[in-house]
Amino acid sequence: MTDLPPPALAHITIVLVEPRSSDNIGGVVRAMMNMGLSRLRLVRPLTFEPERILAAAHRSERFLAGIERYDALEPALADCNLIVATSSRRRRLSPRLATPRQLAPSILEHTRVGYPAILFGREDFGLPNEIVDQAHYQLIIPADPTYPSLNLAQAVLLTAYELRLAALDETTVLPGQIDPDDPPATDAELTAAIESLHAGLEALGFYKPGQEPAKRIKLGRLLRRANPTASEAGLIRAMGYVLSKRAGGRPGEGTG
Repeated sequence: MTDLPPPALAHITIVLVEPRSSDNIGGVVRAMMNMGLSRLRLVRPLTFEPERILAAAHRSERFLAGIERYDALEPALADCNLIVATSSRRRRLSPRLATPRQLAPSILEHTRVGYPAILFGREDFGLPNEIVDQAHYQLIIPADPTYPSLNLAQAVLLTAYELRLAALDETTVLPGQIDPDDPPATDAELTAAIESLHAGLEALGFYKPGQEPAKRIKLGRLLRRANPTASEAGLIRAMGYVLSKRAGGRPGEGTG
C-alpha cells in the first residue's frame, strides 16, 4: 500500500477513560510503541505515576512526555473525526459492531484527513453505555466466550496489531470515500450539530414524555452512522437552529 505508509498509524488516537492503574497505563504505552502508535490521551486517570509507567515500558520517556491528560471526555475527542468505542456489551441500541480487523481500513482512511480515536474504558467496568452511544462504531474483540475478559493492555495490543497489519499490507483496500476538501466532521462539530437538532425538535414538541431518552439515542446513532462531513454537520446544526427559532425556543448559535 504505497500511498499509505505505516506513519499513518501515528494519527490514531488511543483514549483511556478513567484508567485505574499506572501499571496498566504503562502496559498500554508498551503495546502502542510495539505497534507504532504514539497518540495517547487519558481522561480522569485515577493515578499517573511516571516511574511505574516507565517500569512497564522501558525507554518510553519521549512517549511519556507526549501523553495528554483531560478532565472530561468531550475535549479529548473534540478534534477526532471517527470515534470507536471498545466494549464487549451488546445492546439493542448499540452502534454498529465490528472487529478490529473489519474496522482497520476505515480507521486508516480517516488518518488521511484527521485523527480517528479508539476508546477503552476503566479496567473494572469498561466504558459506560452513554459513552458507547456516542461512537460511530462499537469495537468487539472476538475472545472465547467462556473466558472473554481481556486486560487493558491486551485489548489495546490486539487492536493496534490489526491496524499495523492493515497499514503494512499492500493488498488492503481503503473505501476511498473521504473528500479532503470536505472531511468527516470532528466530534466537536458533530456533537454541536446533534445537540442543535435535539434542541429544535424539543422546541417543536417532538419528544413525548418517557420517549425522549431512547429517541435521542436513536437519532444520535443515525447521524453518527451517516458519518457526515464538516459541511453536512453545519447543515444539520443550521436546521436545528431554524427549528428552534420557528418554534419560539432559544436557538443555539447559527453556523455563520
